[in-house]
Amino acid sequence: MIKTSPLSGIYRNHPVTLTEVSGWEIAENFGNNERESKHLSQESILVDWSHIGKISLSRGDAAKAAEQVFPGASKLTPLQSASNKDMVVLRLTRNDYLILCQPGMEADLIKKIDPKTTTVIDQTGSQGCLVLGGPRRDEVLQRSTAVDLRRDKVVAGSVLQSSIHTVGMTLYRTKNFDIMVHPRNLSESLYDALMDVGIGVGLVPGGISTVPVSFEDGK
Repeated sequence: MIKTSPLSGIYRNHPVTLTEVSGWEIAENFGNNERESKHLSQESILVDWSHIGKISLSRGDAAKAAEQVFPGASKLTPLQSASNKDMVVLRLTRNDYLILCQPGMEADLIKKIDPKTTTVIDQTGSQGCLVLGGPRRDEVLQRSTAVDLRRDKVVAGSVLQSSIHTVGMTLYRTKNFDIMVHPRNLSESLYDALMDVGIGVGLVPGGISTVPVSFEDGK
């Protein structure tokens, strides 16, 4: 059975080209690759990554479990991250982690974790994920939250648990993107709110052909 994005209703309002990735139907583009690429390089863009893997580790010895899938993860301090192109480990608290990975990787990662070590939950279907990119993305965030997200305060590789447009989320920052993981049922309202405030700074929706999934903080 094909899994659908929480933004599937939004898709119907745009000339979206859909593609299938690891059993998910996701937006490849919103009708104009050239336009999306221009806004990514010059203004701002909002991309749906809801199909990525999302695994939470909590209680027990979550640090030991995280180490089983990503060497060095146990040495992270809260609100730090470790990443490569295929996955990122976010340490949320002393004993809570969130792992984000390329679509389809989650089952293999879960197999590496001893379930007696910690509570492992596959959050892939219950959490949405939006990615904000482009040189004017900071202006979108400034209009969306009272939290100080200036890049000299929240640097690449940082993790933040906060609210944007009253939607509680985990935010992971890379050099060029802000990755926002949030409850699936709030994805459409978050998307609409971000697009509303972003109109004045050139925000447009984009697909994964413009912003492919990658978690490296240098990108």
